[in-house]
Amino acid sequence: MENLNDIFNLSLDDFKEPERKGGQIFKPEAKSGKDGVYKAVVRFLPWHKDVKKSVMKKWACWLTNPADNASKMVDCPSSIGKKSVLQDLFWKFKKSDSVAEQKLAENFSRRQKFASLVQIIKDDNDPENVGKIMVWPYGVKIFNKLQAEMKPEFGKPHIPFDLFEGKPFLVHVTLVAGYNNYDNSRFLDEKMPVLVNGEKMEKTQECLTKIKEYLETSPDLGAYDYQEWDTDTENFVNDMIRNTVPGGRMIESIESSNRKTSSAMKVMNDEFVLPEAPKKAAPAPKSTPKVEASPLDDLDGFDSSSFDDELYSSL
Repeated sequence: MENLNDIFNLSLDDFKEPERKGGQIFKPEAKSGKDGVYKAVVRFLPWHKDVKKSVMKKWACWLTNPADNASKMVDCPSSIGKKSVLQDLFWKFKKSDSVAEQKLAENFSRRQKFASLVQIIKDDNDPENVGKIMVWPYGVKIFNKLQAEMKPEFGKPHIPFDLFEGKPFLVHVTLVAGYNNYDNSRFLDEKMPVLVNGEKMEKTQECLTKIKEYLETSPDLGAYDYQEWDTDTENFVNDMIRNTVPGGRMIESIESSNRKTSSAMKVMNDEFVLPEAPKKAAPAPKSTPKVEASPLDDLDGFDSSSFDDELYSSL
């Protein structure tokens, strides 16, 4: 305890819950805006602990165990280039000629998630957040707008995270078919240096010190990076697969693969191959008509390798 006297001078204020209105997460939603439109102006900021990770990105799966309906968001190991049983099962079932197996692929569908630090410049929906550094978790649409600035088809690249040359970003959210839509969000034309306590910073030693201290107050963006599976997550994934995938032929191999204790699952030509089962007498063939598979749209078919980290080197 920093001050021993504190333990002998207790007050009710010592037991107050910290105020959590708004928290550290910027979550613009149309339903929270005026007349169903959420507008705010923010400024992207670099993460002081690792500038090249100012845009956190990863693949994640929302898994539901049909046995008890328990659900959990699980980071996909493919995010960091590791072999992933979730990715393997998705593509195995998606490429199947069986319509039933194609339906199973939906249980292992991945979504790409992004997050960055932003400074709230203007937000009439929650004015208390103005001036704060918050984490903004966003999807592919906002990421593509960042990409278009940093890697434009025409013209000079612009780095939104640049502390002196970055442009503010207009967040404009509407409701389309029941979902938040960010199509009208865009970067503003005028460049603006970062603000500290409402003051525009310059490239002086005094200002650089203020900026450094200010950025060090930011939330931990590392919490939005890929998270390795702990034992509970590993057991949840194994149990979910066991109760989702028909038959127990692959369960032992899946669990073994997840624990990295064997390589019972084989990969051939980048496709998932099941281990051979013990040979049994072949049953009489059934004359089942072949159903023509209808292709499923891969909602997650976003090229994560397109992001150009080298643009951050100039920060």
